[in-house]
Amino acid sequence: MKQLIDGVWEYSLINPDGFTLNIETMKPVKYGISVAYQETQNSFGKESLNGVINHALEHSKTVGGWFDTESERYYFDSVKVFKNSEIDKAIEFARENNQLAIYDMTNVKEIRIK
Repeated sequence: MKQLIDGVWEYSLINPDGFTLNIETMKPVKYGISVAYQETQNSFGKESLNGVINHALEHSKTVGGWFDTESERYYFDSVKVFKNSEIDKAIEFARENNQLAIYDMTNVKEIRIK
């Protein structure tokens, strides 16, 4: 687990504007719609990665992260990725997980849902 945590942390440092990463392959996910799970909401810093990665391993095997310049914290989430054609499913999943927005990686834009 330590190697996986270190790998995701290192990846976050070289991608401060944000990323979505398949933690089985350690390759970026570049297309689709990323939606965070509520269970890993408000996880920030390297110390939060153990819980986020454990959740991701049990679910979609994908982690997202971004650096918030306002709080100066790096946030991490276990995320589920939907195809762009599944926008309705993505929005429904986001609402079920109390998310304010989803991220369209294909078109590089945030979609507010509340």
